[in-house]
Amino acid sequence: MWMMKIFALSVLLIVEAAVDKKKTVAVKKPAAEAPTESKLSKQAVALADKSAGLAFSLYQTIAKDKKVENILLSPVVVASSLGLVSLGGQASTAAQAKAILSVDKLSDDHIHSGLAELINEVSNSTARNVTWKIGNRLYGPSSTSFSDDFVKNSKKHYNYEHSKINFRDKRSALKSINEWASLTTDGKLAEVTSDVEKTDGALIVNAMFFKPHWEERFHHQMVDNRGFMVTRSFTVSVPMMHRTGLYNFHEDESNNLQILEMPLAHKLSSMIIIMPYHVEALERVEKLLTREQVNTWAGKMQKKAVAVSLPKVSLEVSHDLQVSSRSFLNH
Repeated sequence: MWMMKIFALSVLLIVEAAVDKKKTVAVKKPAAEAPTESKLSKQAVALADKSAGLAFSLYQTIAKDKKVENILLSPVVVASSLGLVSLGGQASTAAQAKAILSVDKLSDDHIHSGLAELINEVSNSTARNVTWKIGNRLYGPSSTSFSDDFVKNSKKHYNYEHSKINFRDKRSALKSINEWASLTTDGKLAEVTSDVEKTDGALIVNAMFFKPHWEERFHHQMVDNRGFMVTRSFTVSVPMMHRTGLYNFHEDESNNLQILEMPLAHKLSSMIIIMPYHVEALERVEKLLTREQVNTWAGKMQKKAVAVSLPKVSLEVSHDLQVSSRSFLNH
């Protein structure tokens, strides 16, 4: 085992890994047709590509902060926040948002409609069989008014709510934001932030609870407590889930890594797990996490019988992307 930083789904969220707690009953019924991904427009495909590239770059930027233990990012949520900035920001601010997302050459209509299409596809919890609760809210200072067109279009494309807040009353502002996040996620996310800057600008907050379901579930009887090595000298006892199945697998001997792909429900998305041969610091592996390298690993995977043991975890993470986006503009 090794110390974890996880590159997954969202800006502010909880992720839970689940086991099947239901008894298995053999019932014959007509085979249901598996859901398929809808065909995306050219602009949505282009924005998916840009969002993925941004996510890898953003991960590398955040990973440099030694105080950050776990990293959870949703490429689509981050991209939609930038889309919102480009929708309502002044010319220079909108241009910066587009530059970070690398969509300078796309028209505004294509950016907003494409991101809206991408959000709807990825967040279709029924088709993907996931528990997905997400809220997006733009907080503005009490002295500011949002234009009717901006409110209408930000709701249409990005499903954003809008509120005025007194940032100078930090205690009240924090209470308001965290209560909204808790309500949005049915109490799963009690606190999205512990600090709010006194600002005359606006604040974008994304709160999300994401619970994926495996295509081939872990049975509740195949769970036990085992040692999980956080570092070479520190081990904790955690519940571990076990199963053996046919998975896409690749052994990268040149980099001393094993790469495993585990499909989530309906096989419309999957989790890729990268594990070093030995316990080590994450810096070496993190430097390998480029889009090109992940694509190379994916292209070399083959179906193999693999015995899998994973910790059953619930992660709660909050990221302030203001500092990270500034570093993008400085490079």
